[in-house]
Amino acid sequence: MLVHNPVGGYRFLGAPGQPYSGGAVADAGLDIVHARFEKPVPLESGLKAAAKHVTGAGRPALAITGFELRIPVPLTRSTFGTFNVGYIAQLKALGLEVEGMMPAARTNVSPAEHSVPEPSVHAFTYTAPGARDRTAFVLAGVAEEKPGEAGAMLDSIVMQLAARLDEIGRSFDDATAIQLYGLEDVQGLLVDRVLKKLRHGVVLGLHWYPSLPPIDDLRLEIDVRSAGTELVLPV
Repeated sequence: MLVHNPVGGYRFLGAPGQPYSGGAVADAGLDIVHARFEKPVPLESGLKAAAKHVTGAGRPALAITGFELRIPVPLTRSTFGTFNVGYIAQLKALGLEVEGMMPAARTNVSPAEHSVPEPSVHAFTYTAPGARDRTAFVLAGVAEEKPGEAGAMLDSIVMQLAARLDEIGRSFDDATAIQLYGLEDVQGLLVDRVLKKLRHGVVLGLHWYPSLPPIDDLRLEIDVRSAGTELVLPV
Protein backbone atom coordinates (compact mmCIF):
# COMPACT_ATOMS: atom_id res chain seq x y z
CA MET A 1 0.00 0.00 0.00
CA LEU A 2 1.63 3.23 -1.20
CA VAL A 3 0.81 6.18 1.04
CA HIS A 4 1.78 9.77 0.24
CA ASN A 5 3.71 11.85 2.75
CA PRO A 6 3.19 15.28 1.12
CA VAL A 7 5.05 17.19 3.84
CA GLY A 8 8.12 14.96 3.54
CA GLY A 9 7.96 14.69 -0.23
CA TYR A 10 7.74 10.96 -0.71
CA ARG A 11 5.44 7.96 -0.94
CA PHE A 12 5.98 5.01 1.36
CA LEU A 13 4.97 1.36 1.61
CA GLY A 14 2.58 1.69 4.52
CA ALA A 15 2.48 -1.03 7.16
CA PRO A 16 -0.32 -0.33 9.67
CA GLY A 17 0.65 -1.31 13.20
CA GLN A 18 4.31 -1.77 12.29
CA PRO A 19 7.27 0.34 13.53
CA TYR A 20 8.55 1.13 10.03
CA SER A 21 7.52 1.16 6.39
CA GLY A 22 8.67 -1.22 3.69
CA GLY A 23 10.40 1.58 1.84
CA ALA A 24 10.02 5.05 0.39
CA VAL A 25 10.29 6.67 -3.04
CA ALA A 26 10.95 10.38 -3.49
CA ASP A 27 8.49 12.70 -5.21
CA ALA A 28 9.39 14.36 -8.51
CA GLY A 29 12.05 17.04 -8.12
CA LEU A 30 13.43 15.47 -4.93
CA ASP A 31 16.40 13.20 -4.33
CA ILE A 32 17.47 11.25 -1.25
CA VAL A 33 20.42 12.07 0.99
CA HIS A 34 22.08 9.25 2.97
CA ALA A 35 23.73 10.58 6.13
CA ARG A 36 25.91 8.39 8.36
CA PHE A 37 27.19 9.36 11.79
CA GLU A 38 30.96 8.94 12.30
CA LYS A 39 30.00 6.48 15.04
CA PRO A 40 26.61 5.25 16.20
CA VAL A 41 24.68 7.64 18.43
CA PRO A 42 22.45 6.29 21.25
CA LEU A 43 18.90 5.84 19.99
CA GLU A 44 17.01 8.74 21.57
CA SER A 45 19.84 11.22 20.96
CA GLY A 46 20.42 9.82 17.47
CA LEU A 47 16.80 10.21 16.40
CA LYS A 48 16.77 13.78 17.68
CA ALA A 49 20.11 14.52 15.99
CA ALA A 50 18.77 13.19 12.70
CA ALA A 51 15.68 15.39 12.92
CA LYS A 52 17.84 18.40 13.86
CA HIS A 53 20.15 17.81 10.89
CA VAL A 54 17.23 17.51 8.48
CA THR A 55 15.49 20.66 9.70
CA GLY A 56 18.83 22.45 9.67
CA ALA A 57 19.15 21.50 6.01
CA GLY A 58 15.87 23.31 5.34
CA ARG A 59 13.70 20.19 5.19
CA PRO A 60 10.88 19.17 7.57
CA ALA A 61 11.54 16.29 9.97
CA LEU A 62 8.92 14.33 8.02
CA ALA A 63 11.37 14.31 5.09
CA ILE A 64 13.19 11.46 6.89
CA THR A 65 12.71 8.34 4.76
CA GLY A 66 14.62 5.77 6.80
CA PHE A 67 16.82 4.88 9.74
CA GLU A 68 19.67 2.39 10.06
CA LEU A 69 19.94 1.17 13.65
CA ARG A 70 22.50 -0.88 15.55
CA ILE A 71 21.64 -2.97 18.63
CA PRO A 72 23.93 -4.82 21.09
CA VAL A 73 22.57 -8.33 20.44
CA PRO A 74 19.77 -9.91 18.39
CA LEU A 75 16.45 -9.95 20.24
CA THR A 76 13.83 -12.61 20.82
CA ARG A 77 10.55 -11.96 19.07
CA SER A 78 9.06 -10.90 22.40
CA THR A 79 11.82 -8.43 23.28
CA PHE A 80 11.82 -7.17 19.68
CA GLY A 81 8.17 -6.24 20.15
CA THR A 82 8.97 -4.43 23.39
CA PHE A 83 11.80 -2.54 21.68
CA ASN A 84 9.45 -1.43 18.93
CA VAL A 85 6.91 -0.01 21.37
CA GLY A 86 9.53 2.42 22.69
CA TYR A 87 10.82 3.14 19.19
CA ILE A 88 7.37 4.07 17.90
CA ALA A 89 6.82 6.36 20.88
CA GLN A 90 10.06 8.20 20.11
CA LEU A 91 9.14 8.61 16.43
CA LYS A 92 5.72 9.97 17.37
CA ALA A 93 7.34 12.44 19.77
CA LEU A 94 9.34 13.79 16.81
CA GLY A 95 6.21 14.01 14.65
CA LEU A 96 7.33 11.19 12.34
CA GLU A 97 3.88 9.77 11.72
CA VAL A 98 1.57 9.88 8.68
CA GLU A 99 -2.03 8.64 8.76
CA GLY A 100 -1.28 6.69 11.94
CA MET A 101 1.68 4.89 10.33
CA MET A 102 5.46 5.18 10.61
CA PRO A 103 6.60 6.39 7.16
CA ALA A 104 10.34 5.88 7.65
CA ALA A 105 11.87 2.58 6.54
CA ARG A 106 14.32 0.81 8.87
CA THR A 107 17.27 -1.54 8.97
CA ASN A 108 18.12 -2.78 12.45
CA VAL A 109 21.10 -5.11 12.95
CA SER A 110 23.55 -6.28 15.60
CA PRO A 111 27.29 -5.93 14.77
CA ALA A 112 29.25 -9.14 15.31
CA GLU A 113 32.34 -7.37 16.69
CA HIS A 114 32.79 -4.13 18.64
CA SER A 115 29.05 -3.94 19.08
CA VAL A 116 27.23 -0.93 20.44
CA PRO A 117 26.53 -0.82 24.20
CA GLU A 118 22.93 0.27 23.61
CA PRO A 119 20.50 0.66 20.68
CA SER A 120 21.88 3.39 18.44
CA VAL A 121 21.39 5.24 15.16
CA HIS A 122 24.06 4.48 12.55
CA ALA A 123 22.57 6.40 9.60
CA PHE A 124 19.42 7.91 8.16
CA THR A 125 18.03 9.11 4.84
CA TYR A 126 15.87 12.06 3.87
CA THR A 127 14.48 13.82 0.81
CA ALA A 128 16.03 17.00 -0.56
CA PRO A 129 15.81 18.92 -3.84
CA GLY A 130 17.61 17.15 -6.67
CA ALA A 131 17.43 16.42 -10.37
CA ARG A 132 19.09 13.04 -11.00
CA ASP A 133 17.93 10.88 -13.89
CA ARG A 134 17.27 8.03 -11.42
CA THR A 135 14.31 8.24 -9.05
CA ALA A 136 15.51 8.10 -5.45
CA PHE A 137 14.29 5.43 -3.04
CA VAL A 138 15.19 3.48 0.07
CA LEU A 139 14.03 -0.02 1.01
CA ALA A 140 13.86 -1.32 4.57
CA GLY A 141 16.11 -4.24 5.41
CA VAL A 142 14.70 -7.61 4.33
CA ALA A 143 15.60 -10.94 5.96
CA GLU A 144 14.99 -14.47 4.71
CA GLU A 145 11.43 -15.76 4.99
CA LYS A 146 12.63 -18.95 6.69
CA PRO A 147 16.00 -20.45 7.69
CA GLY A 148 17.67 -22.75 5.21
CA GLU A 149 20.58 -23.18 2.84
CA ALA A 150 22.38 -19.88 2.20
CA GLY A 151 21.50 -19.77 -1.50
CA ALA A 152 17.81 -20.29 -0.80
CA MET A 153 17.85 -17.53 1.83
CA LEU A 154 19.47 -15.10 -0.63
CA ASP A 155 16.89 -16.03 -3.28
CA SER A 156 14.10 -15.35 -0.78
CA ILE A 157 15.51 -11.93 0.11
CA VAL A 158 16.03 -10.85 -3.51
CA MET A 159 12.47 -11.89 -4.40
CA GLN A 160 11.06 -9.81 -1.54
CA LEU A 161 13.17 -6.79 -2.50
CA ALA A 162 12.07 -7.11 -6.13
CA ALA A 163 8.42 -7.20 -5.05
CA ARG A 164 8.85 -4.01 -3.01
CA LEU A 165 10.60 -2.27 -5.90
CA ASP A 166 7.73 -3.25 -8.15
CA GLU A 167 5.29 -1.71 -5.68
CA ILE A 168 7.10 1.63 -5.75
CA GLY A 169 7.58 1.49 -9.52
CA ARG A 170 11.37 1.23 -9.47
CA SER A 171 13.96 -1.43 -10.33
CA PHE A 172 17.35 -2.61 -9.13
CA ASP A 173 18.86 -0.62 -12.03
CA ASP A 174 18.06 2.56 -10.08
CA ALA A 175 20.10 1.48 -7.02
CA THR A 176 23.24 3.26 -5.88
CA ALA A 177 23.99 1.05 -2.84
CA ILE A 178 23.34 -2.54 -1.76
CA GLN A 179 24.07 -3.49 1.86
CA LEU A 180 24.37 -7.07 3.10
CA TYR A 181 24.21 -8.09 6.76
CA GLY A 182 25.09 -11.55 7.99
CA LEU A 183 27.79 -13.97 9.10
CA GLU A 184 27.04 -16.77 6.64
CA ASP A 185 29.76 -17.86 4.20
CA VAL A 186 28.00 -16.53 1.09
CA GLN A 187 30.83 -14.99 -0.93
CA GLY A 188 30.74 -17.70 -3.59
CA LEU A 189 26.98 -17.21 -4.03
CA LEU A 190 26.71 -13.45 -4.19
CA VAL A 191 27.41 -12.92 -7.89
CA ASP A 192 24.91 -15.51 -9.17
CA ARG A 193 22.27 -15.31 -6.44
CA VAL A 194 22.28 -11.56 -5.80
CA LEU A 195 24.35 -9.29 -8.02
CA LYS A 196 23.43 -10.78 -11.41
CA LYS A 197 19.76 -10.57 -10.47
CA LEU A 198 20.30 -6.93 -9.63
CA ARG A 199 21.64 -6.50 -13.18
CA HIS A 200 24.10 -3.60 -12.88
CA GLY A 201 24.72 -4.78 -9.30
CA VAL A 202 27.70 -6.75 -10.61
CA VAL A 203 29.35 -3.41 -11.36
CA LEU A 204 27.91 -1.66 -8.31
CA GLY A 205 29.07 -4.34 -5.86
CA LEU A 206 27.82 -4.39 -2.30
CA HIS A 207 28.80 -3.31 1.19
CA TRP A 208 29.04 -6.17 3.67
CA TYR A 209 28.44 -5.57 7.37
CA PRO A 210 29.38 -8.52 9.62
CA SER A 211 26.15 -8.19 11.57
CA LEU A 212 23.07 -10.21 12.41
CA PRO A 213 19.40 -9.31 11.81
CA PRO A 214 17.49 -7.98 14.83
CA ILE A 215 15.66 -11.22 15.67
CA ASP A 216 17.70 -14.15 16.94
CA ASP A 217 16.27 -16.78 14.55
CA LEU A 218 17.19 -14.80 11.39
CA ARG A 219 20.55 -15.01 9.64
CA LEU A 220 20.77 -12.67 6.63
CA GLU A 221 19.45 -9.26 5.64
CA ILE A 222 19.82 -6.91 2.66
CA ASP A 223 18.72 -3.35 2.07
CA VAL A 224 18.94 -1.24 -1.09
CA ARG A 225 18.82 2.48 -1.80
CA SER A 226 19.15 5.05 -4.55
CA ALA A 227 20.59 8.23 -3.05
CA GLY A 228 22.28 11.08 -4.91
CA THR A 229 24.22 12.37 -1.90
CA GLU A 230 26.21 10.53 0.77
CA LEU A 231 27.25 12.38 3.94
CA VAL A 232 29.33 11.53 7.01
CA LEU A 233 28.29 13.54 10.06
CA PRO A 234 30.61 14.34 12.96
CA VAL A 235 29.53 13.25 16.42
